[in-house]
Amino acid sequence: MRESCQWATVSPVLKKYHDQVWGRPVFTDQALFESLTRQVFQSGLKMQMVLVKLPEMAPVMDDWQIEAVSRYSEAKVQQLLQDPLMIKNERKVRSVIHNARIIQQMAQHKQSFSDWLWSQVGFVPLDLQQRTNTKVLVQHPVAKRVCQEMKARGFEFVGPRNVSFFLQDAGLLNGHWVNCEYYQKWN
Repeated sequence: MRESCQWATVSPVLKKYHDQVWGRPVFTDQALFESLTRQVFQSGLKMQMVLVKLPEMAPVMDDWQIEAVSRYSEAKVQQLLQDPLMIKNERKVRSVIHNARIIQQMAQHKQSFSDWLWSQVGFVPLDLQQRTNTKVLVQHPVAKRVCQEMKARGFEFVGPRNVSFFLQDAGLLNGHWVNCEYYQKWN
């Protein structure tokens, strides 16, 4: 019998996210920005609700394209905050735009966000060997270190918890339960 991480069995939306996105290593600046954006918007909210809203929000935010988002003006921010499809948290919206600008600045200096981030785990997903199936690991020492480095680079909305979830979402940390069918698949 195929088993999943327990949190993924709560709803079809979470199951699809678990099976198709969460924990699958991604290596492009774009995919990592989208993962980081998911975690910024998820902070303080139920992940299921965010997963339903993000596809609605994507066209409003240029499908999360780093270059486009990084160029948003104050007028665009105000437009986003009035859009009925958006999660209307001004701090989150501004943080996503700011984070896109940081990634753009890195690219302009010939540094890949992906290369920098993956170097933090030695370019190989770090196996958390999750022995319990009750919940996702909330914080990890690597996430705490990456969080400090991201803050030093100017990233916003990147507390240790958000960064831990981000690193698991993007597959840098394998947080799948050891008996989950995806534990070995992405490890």
